[in-house]
Amino acid sequence: MSLESGVDWVRLQTTIHHNHKVLNLLALPQGHRTVVAYMFSFSYAGANGCAGLIPRAALPLIQATPKDATRLVEAGLWDNDKASKGWKIHDWDVYQPTPEYISKLSNAGKAGARARWAKREAAIPEPEQDSASPPPF
Repeated sequence: MSLESGVDWVRLQTTIHHNHKVLNLLALPQGHRTVVAYMFSFSYAGANGCAGLIPRAALPLIQATPKDATRLVEAGLWDNDKASKGWKIHDWDVYQPTPEYISKLSNAGKAGARARWAKREAAIPEPEQDSASPPPF
Protein backbone atom coordinates (compact mmCIF):
# COMPACT_ATOMS: atom_id res chain seq x y z
CA MET A 1 0.00 0.00 0.00
CA SER A 2 1.35 3.40 -0.87
CA LEU A 3 -0.10 6.59 0.48
CA GLU A 4 0.36 9.97 -1.17
CA SER A 5 0.80 12.08 1.93
CA GLY A 6 1.07 9.55 4.71
CA VAL A 7 2.99 6.48 5.70
CA ASP A 8 2.17 2.78 5.54
CA TRP A 9 3.03 2.15 9.19
CA VAL A 10 3.53 3.93 12.50
CA ARG A 11 5.52 3.09 15.61
CA LEU A 12 3.57 1.83 18.59
CA GLN A 13 5.37 1.05 21.82
CA THR A 14 5.40 -2.68 22.49
CA THR A 15 4.86 -2.02 26.19
CA ILE A 16 1.69 0.00 25.64
CA HIS A 17 -0.33 -2.70 27.42
CA HIS A 18 1.32 -1.79 30.71
CA ASN A 19 1.95 1.93 30.19
CA HIS A 20 0.70 3.69 33.35
CA LYS A 21 -1.34 6.23 31.36
CA VAL A 22 -3.07 3.47 29.43
CA LEU A 23 -3.67 1.44 32.59
CA ASN A 24 -5.27 4.48 34.24
CA LEU A 25 -7.60 4.87 31.25
CA LEU A 26 -8.49 1.18 31.30
CA ALA A 27 -9.53 1.51 34.95
CA LEU A 28 -12.25 4.02 33.96
CA PRO A 29 -15.76 2.97 32.89
CA GLN A 30 -15.61 2.52 29.10
CA GLY A 31 -11.87 3.24 29.31
CA HIS A 32 -11.16 0.52 26.77
CA ARG A 33 -13.02 2.67 24.20
CA THR A 34 -10.65 5.53 24.93
CA VAL A 35 -7.60 3.29 24.52
CA VAL A 36 -8.91 1.97 21.19
CA ALA A 37 -9.44 5.57 20.06
CA TYR A 38 -5.88 6.39 21.08
CA MET A 39 -4.43 3.52 19.06
CA PHE A 40 -6.69 4.28 16.09
CA SER A 41 -5.50 7.90 16.24
CA PHE A 42 -1.99 6.66 15.41
CA SER A 43 -3.33 4.90 12.34
CA TYR A 44 -5.31 7.96 11.28
CA ALA A 45 -2.39 10.34 11.74
CA GLY A 46 0.05 8.07 9.95
CA ALA A 47 -2.22 7.37 6.99
CA ASN A 48 -3.09 11.02 6.53
CA GLY A 49 0.40 12.42 7.02
CA CYS A 50 -0.96 15.02 9.42
CA ALA A 51 1.95 14.99 11.91
CA GLY A 52 -0.17 13.64 14.74
CA LEU A 53 -2.98 16.15 14.35
CA ILE A 54 -6.46 14.79 15.01
CA PRO A 55 -9.22 17.12 13.83
CA ARG A 56 -12.59 17.08 15.57
CA ALA A 57 -14.18 15.72 12.38
CA ALA A 58 -11.97 12.61 12.62
CA LEU A 59 -13.35 11.47 15.98
CA PRO A 60 -15.96 9.15 14.43
CA LEU A 61 -13.32 7.66 12.11
CA ILE A 62 -11.19 6.62 15.08
CA GLN A 63 -14.22 5.44 17.10
CA ALA A 64 -13.79 8.32 19.57
CA THR A 65 -16.19 10.65 21.30
CA PRO A 66 -15.48 14.14 22.69
CA LYS A 67 -15.37 12.45 26.12
CA ASP A 68 -12.59 10.13 24.88
CA ALA A 69 -10.68 13.16 23.58
CA THR A 70 -10.99 14.86 26.97
CA ARG A 71 -9.77 11.71 28.71
CA LEU A 72 -6.77 11.44 26.37
CA VAL A 73 -5.81 15.06 27.05
CA GLU A 74 -6.20 14.56 30.80
CA ALA A 75 -4.05 11.41 30.61
CA GLY A 76 -1.32 13.29 28.74
CA LEU A 77 -1.61 11.17 25.59
CA TRP A 78 -3.08 13.96 23.44
CA ASP A 79 -2.55 17.71 23.59
CA ASN A 80 -5.16 20.34 22.74
CA ASP A 81 -4.36 22.04 19.45
CA LYS A 82 -5.98 25.46 19.63
CA ALA A 83 -5.02 26.43 16.08
CA SER A 84 -7.01 23.56 14.55
CA LYS A 85 -9.55 23.21 17.37
CA GLY A 86 -8.53 19.56 17.45
CA TRP A 87 -5.82 17.56 19.17
CA LYS A 88 -2.26 16.43 18.61
CA ILE A 89 -0.86 13.09 19.68
CA HIS A 90 1.62 13.87 22.44
CA ASP A 91 5.26 13.61 21.24
CA TRP A 92 4.25 12.45 17.76
CA ASP A 93 7.19 14.29 16.21
CA VAL A 94 9.62 12.71 18.66
CA TYR A 95 8.77 9.06 17.95
CA GLN A 96 7.23 8.88 14.48
CA PRO A 97 9.18 9.10 11.25
CA THR A 98 8.07 11.78 8.82
CA PRO A 99 6.75 10.84 5.37
CA GLU A 100 9.88 12.49 3.95
CA TYR A 101 12.13 10.22 6.02
CA ILE A 102 10.17 7.13 4.96
CA SER A 103 10.45 8.24 1.33
CA LYS A 104 14.23 8.65 1.70
CA LEU A 105 14.50 5.15 3.17
CA SER A 106 12.39 3.73 0.37
CA ASN A 107 14.39 5.51 -2.33
CA ALA A 108 17.67 4.36 -0.78
CA GLY A 109 16.39 0.77 -0.72
CA LYS A 110 15.30 0.97 -4.36
CA ALA A 111 18.67 2.44 -5.39
CA GLY A 112 20.47 -0.37 -3.55
CA ALA A 113 18.31 -2.99 -5.27
CA ARG A 114 18.98 -1.43 -8.69
CA ALA A 115 22.72 -1.47 -8.00
CA ARG A 116 22.63 -5.14 -6.92
CA TRP A 117 20.66 -6.17 -10.00
CA ALA A 118 22.95 -4.20 -12.31
CA LYS A 119 25.97 -5.93 -10.75
CA ARG A 120 24.35 -9.36 -11.17
CA GLU A 121 23.39 -8.67 -14.77
CA ALA A 122 26.92 -7.49 -15.56
CA ALA A 123 28.32 -10.76 -14.16
CA ILE A 124 26.15 -12.96 -16.39
CA PRO A 125 27.91 -13.64 -19.68
CA GLU A 126 25.97 -13.26 -22.90
CA PRO A 127 25.23 -16.61 -24.56
CA GLU A 128 27.37 -17.30 -27.58
CA GLN A 129 25.49 -17.42 -30.87
CA ASP A 130 26.52 -19.84 -33.56
CA SER A 131 26.27 -17.92 -36.78
CA ALA A 132 25.08 -21.04 -38.59
CA SER A 133 22.21 -21.65 -36.17
CA PRO A 134 19.04 -19.56 -36.23
CA PRO A 135 17.93 -17.84 -33.00
CA PRO A 136 15.96 -20.17 -30.65
CA PHE A 137 12.54 -18.57 -31.15
